[in-house]
Amino acid sequence: MSIRHDYHLHSDFSGDSETPAAAMAERAASLGLEGMCFTEHEDPDAPVTDIDFTVDFERYFSTVQKLRDEYRGRLNICIGMEFGILPQVADMLPSLACRYPFDFIIASCHFVGGKDPYYPAFFEGRSEEDCYRQYFHEQYESLKLFSDYDTLGHMDYVVRYGPNRNQFYSYETYADCIDPILRHIIENGKCLEVNTGGLKYGLGEPNPSTEILKRYRELGGELITVGSDAHAPQHLCYDFGRAEKILTELGFRYYTVFEHRIPRQIRF
Repeated sequence: MSIRHDYHLHSDFSGDSETPAAAMAERAASLGLEGMCFTEHEDPDAPVTDIDFTVDFERYFSTVQKLRDEYRGRLNICIGMEFGILPQVADMLPSLACRYPFDFIIASCHFVGGKDPYYPAFFEGRSEEDCYRQYFHEQYESLKLFSDYDTLGHMDYVVRYGPNRNQFYSYETYADCIDPILRHIIENGKCLEVNTGGLKYGLGEPNPSTEILKRYRELGGELITVGSDAHAPQHLCYDFGRAEKILTELGFRYYTVFEHRIPRQIRF
């Protein structure tokens, strides 16, 4: 496996992880990674739940900076953010993006219409297709309003939680929703994330699916980032070998990492 960087992972600075950042760094070092990037959840205007999807930025930077110093020369640790994008928060995200010296920013659609697809209530009373289409529509509308990001995270995240998950899901069914998103990120020079969380969740596919990655390539997309979406040490680099096989078979030659928001391409 030639992918030696994990650029989507969480620690207890994210409301849905209990893992200390130091434990994630130690696991990455033990795996022989060259680099990792913490990408903690910052989801302004998230639906009210028992999870706080906002970050204590000052403590976050202080803690990860100490880890950077501790692992310098052994592991390159970067400081990132996963912004939850919604049309109604697009005007507040740019100020957060420029207020802190991030290395890397993921734009991800987590919540739709004030609901969280993680919970069955999002799907109640509607067809699965309508719910998936709403997700893609809101993602596209959000991306048109917010541009200060480096990669689009887990593009078809919603299928992890659908009543039938990806059993009846295909690129062809949703091409009219998916193509505008792919064209938008290509035209704006953004990356598309290959998130192996879909493999961890048993979909048999990363997020987005192989069909979408193929279409991205057909449309001229070349910029790829790779992340496990790990919330615990044992999931770092989850099934990266499978992700690499998918990407190389589709004709991708490089994956991209960032430092100080500057991209660097690494050959498979």
